Amino acid sequence: MSNFLKNKHLVSRAGFGIHHNDIEKYKNLTPKKLYQILKNTSDYQPLKTDVPAITPEQYQEMSKATDRKPVNQFNKNYNISVRKSWHSQMINTPYQLREKMALFWHGHFATRIQQSLFNKEIIEIFRKNALGNFRDLVFEVSKSAAMLNFLNNQQNKKAKPNENFARELMELFTLGRGNLYTEKDIKESARAFTGWSYNGLGEFTDNKKQHDSGEKVFLGKTGNFDGTDIINMILEKPECAHFITEKIYKFLVNENSDEKILKSLSEKFYKSNYDITTLMDEIFLSDWFYSEKNIGAKIKSPVELIVGIRRIMLMDLQNRDTIYNFEKLLGQELLQPPNVAGWPSGTLWIDSSTLLLRMKIPAVMAGYKTLDIEPKSNDDVNMGKDEKKVVVNKKQNPITIHWEGISNILNEDIFSLLLAKPNENLQKMITDFNSDKTKKHLMISIMSTPEYQLC
Repeated sequence: MSNFLKNKHLVSRAGFGIHHNDIEKYKNLTPKKLYQILKNTSDYQPLKTDVPAITPEQYQEMSKATDRKPVNQFNKNYNISVRKSWHSQMINTPYQLREKMALFWHGHFATRIQQSLFNKEIIEIFRKNALGNFRDLVFEVSKSAAMLNFLNNQQNKKAKPNENFARELMELFTLGRGNLYTEKDIKESARAFTGWSYNGLGEFTDNKKQHDSGEKVFLGKTGNFDGTDIINMILEKPECAHFITEKIYKFLVNENSDEKILKSLSEKFYKSNYDITTLMDEIFLSDWFYSEKNIGAKIKSPVELIVGIRRIMLMDLQNRDTIYNFEKLLGQELLQPPNVAGWPSGTLWIDSSTLLLRMKIPAVMAGYKTLDIEPKSNDDVNMGKDEKKVVVNKKQNPITIHWEGISNILNEDIFSLLLAKPNENLQKMITDFNSDKTKKHLMISIMSTPEYQLC
């Protein structure tokens, strides 16, 4: 396999796919050198929003007002701005792996709230710790206002423990459903987390007056445990490393786990004291990552699909909401995971209606087709928000593709460039269909196939 084909596979998994400016780079760099670029984290900067942020103190005053319209409007505008800024970072940064793993952590430690400053804070926690240490990440997330709010731990008090956070910490975030722990362990750990909350400015507080200081029995150990003790005891278990490793493997490599490889990866992850970059190195510097069974084996999530299209095609947006509406229609809206379990994966991304929409979107972007669709009504996902019909008219298309800016792509073997596994029969069928049309039509035709949904 050539370096170009390896790099195409690498950037689709350690990032969001090929960027139109980097074709020569993918041809000339070894996969090892490209990976070193993709995993660079030295330039971390918080997301810059086009809606000016306000201080926590200003937000607190706004939220106290009888009239809720200003705070609701600020939350709406600032959440949209955070989403757009992160989207732009996913598209444009050469250091793709940080944003790819931040997206993973966003789905893993899922929160869905309207308080926009809390949302921004937890997204930055994911981005800052994306390739850092899982132990640090667990503690920062567990003490974030977004998580404490979403899982009601501010209501977890010694007189009446709330088990929401304690349950999800083990079930979804660290050990996996029913693995090692019992219902008794959940109740005991909930007692340990009593008093963990946040103040009006969103700062973590450990309220000793609300903490249950009694003796607790957790995972076979007895003591006067607090939340820190509980998290550390969970992380002592190799099963935690295995659970996280398997979930990352399915996200980055293949939905069907190779148990021998998984065992080796999780052991090294555990021995590294949960160093995420060590795990990334073991995956992306291995020979097995480039094996035939792992290429074209994953279905792109809506964000991966749309960001990938925007990386390969140079375009201007008169109305950015159009792009985010595509993702929403396909089932993945940043800052709005459907529930605490996060988004689905694999074949769950695809049904008859979403596949047809996925295949139509490139032609809609190019102005060849019109889109007129009503989002699915789902109060759990949309939190009671009114959903407007998404309309993209061919005559008033808010998307302009700059074909002259990607002429280098049109001169390439577009099939090999765009498809994870080029198929001779598909190539003949599309070529025959486009025999009297331009390479622009050919490119859109390829991107409108089921095969383009794979990476």
